[in-house]
Amino acid sequence: MISRRLLLQGVLTVLSGRRTAVASDSARSPTPSLRLSAAELKTVVAYGEVLVDGRALSPGERDDLAEHVEDSARRSPDTLVLFRTTAELLDRLAGARFVDLGLEERRALVTRHRLDARPVGGEQDSRSGEETLVVRTRVIPDLIEGYWSSPAGWAAVGYTTFPGRCGDLTRYTRPEA
Repeated sequence: MISRRLLLQGVLTVLSGRRTAVASDSARSPTPSLRLSAAELKTVVAYGEVLVDGRALSPGERDDLAEHVEDSARRSPDTLVLFRTTAELLDRLAGARFVDLGLEERRALVTRHRLDARPVGGEQDSRSGEETLVVRTRVIPDLIEGYWSSPAGWAAVGYTTFPGRCGDLTRYTRPEA
């Protein structure tokens, strides 16, 4: 006859062995990256260029937008998925890497697929899929907000110094006009 103690030890041994096997299986399975790849980041930033001003951004403006995209993706796994979906959608619609298209080609593709405007008043387009709708409702506002809240956006409306950055130090030591 098996004592209760031996039975419990056997059950615990089996369970701990199973838990170890499950843990080792999960360690071997690939986990999705918690960051955008360099290609995905370039694609999303190239899309942002078309959206925010319809022109090629300067390297500094592009860096500011890339920083916003990376920060948004890092803060929210949902946003990371949205940016990945956007990059995949744009590359698929382009039939090549979206970022490799010229600015006019990118602009034409974005316009043709209506990826340049948010849906208005519950607008539903039978031609646009779920991905397109998500990009139009969630990614467009995020990229536009990211650009206009960056130093480049502030400079576009006439501010010479972005809040939180040091400007002309003499302006702090002069008397008010």
